[in-house]
Amino acid sequence: MLVMTQNDISIIDTTALLQRELSSGRDICCTRSEASSFPEILRKDFLIEHIALVICHKGFFTFTIGEEECKIGGGHTLFISRDVLFKVISSSADCRYSLLFYRIDSIREILGNTIMGMKFLDVVHPLNYNIVRNDEVPELWHYLVLFRNFDTCNGDVFIEKESLLLKLSLTYRLCSIFSRLNSHTDALSNRQTEIYINLIQLIEKHYETERSVSFYADKLCLSPKYLSAISKSVSGLTVQQHIFRAIIRRGIFLMNNTDKSVKQISDLLHFPNPSAFGTFFKKHTGLSPRNYRRK
Repeated sequence: MLVMTQNDISIIDTTALLQRELSSGRDICCTRSEASSFPEILRKDFLIEHIALVICHKGFFTFTIGEEECKIGGGHTLFISRDVLFKVISSSADCRYSLLFYRIDSIREILGNTIMGMKFLDVVHPLNYNIVRNDEVPELWHYLVLFRNFDTCNGDVFIEKESLLLKLSLTYRLCSIFSRLNSHTDALSNRQTEIYINLIQLIEKHYETERSVSFYADKLCLSPKYLSAISKSVSGLTVQQHIFRAIIRRGIFLMNNTDKSVKQISDLLHFPNPSAFGTFFKKHTGLSPRNYRRK
């Protein structure tokens, strides 16, 4: 007969709770203790809509980001950018990890319109993912412990405000970490970095109606080829990929936070018809708009 220890039950509860939080689209999703197994939702393609980090304490797990497969071992932390597909492929028997996903929508007004605040993942951390040693970012563990205390606010406005400030604090801490760790951006000229930041600002302003590289190149008085080369060298992403990411992010926001129909969202995003929007959305997320809303 199988006898389950209290620790086994705790691990099962942690995994089940994380499954429910990720499925329901909560603003903050985190493990309540070190977990050993990943929830089923992360073993399929999961569209990251959060700022996401996974601390691997022991063992290892393998994962895919888009079409790229990678492995992370104990003593390392995985950072995942928004608007990418993430899937856990396998994990070792001794794997122990902690996870924190949180959305920044609720702190956008506090962050203001600064590039570092509003688009820090695109500018400071433009890569789809990054893996660093835990001893390089020891403070992140303390943040995760603090986030665990916000399981429920029970209508307490002070706790809600404290939660917002904690997200704000962690967001700026991540800005600092990525600025420090991403040495490849330090090697770029100031001019290239300035062009890239201006490009991201323009995309944020015009992506709903303007989707050609030539439009943004004209605005910046550059050739499309040169602008594309700069975008690729700074972020690893093409100009077109940045535009598509902005469209998908807006489409997801409208589906999650409004009652607008797929046709209305398609019109707002200036697609010729709902079918064209549906095809575009499924290509980049793996789900049709209607299926995404049902998940």
